[in-house]
Amino acid sequence: MTGHGLHAAVMMSQLRTALRAYAVDGGGPGRLLTRLHRYLRHLQPDLFATAVIARFHPDEHTLTWAAAGHPPPVLRLPDGRVRVLDAKPGAMLGIPLRQDIADHTERLAPGSTLALYTDGLVERRARGIDPGIERLAATLGAYGSDELDADLEKSADRILRPLLSDSEGDDDVCLLLCHLHR
Repeated sequence: MTGHGLHAAVMMSQLRTALRAYAVDGGGPGRLLTRLHRYLRHLQPDLFATAVIARFHPDEHTLTWAAAGHPPPVLRLPDGRVRVLDAKPGAMLGIPLRQDIADHTERLAPGSTLALYTDGLVERRARGIDPGIERLAATLGAYGSDELDADLEKSADRILRPLLSDSEGDDDVCLLLCHLHR
């Protein structure tokens, strides 16, 4: 959400509530983000937000995701290769633009690890966001599937440490790792 303070917090709460309500109706992540976009434009046309929604289908071992102005998910494959899932994202939620945000689907093999994160983890004013995403990908790729299988929380802490070493400390940081055990 753009902005800080009470007003932005209240708007974020309203977006979360709307997302829960829309999710009951079904539809993919792109459809949910498209509905949130329209809601935010109607509710508060001068506020904008970024978001990524990912849904894992365990029976099919597929991930379906959509993004709206948010940094792309990063996927570590079982062999250690890392891919940035930067399929065409939607624009930020709330901007004065009509948009239909698309779903993207990826098969996940056992041993895969998905990283979802906020821009505060990877963006630095002096360098921008792309070098930070590359650092996250390299750091995630350095871990073996066995390490991630054994203790995902400790792995997340070890991944965060080097990425936060030059943090400017003025933005929220969140990292969510989702690991598919072998």
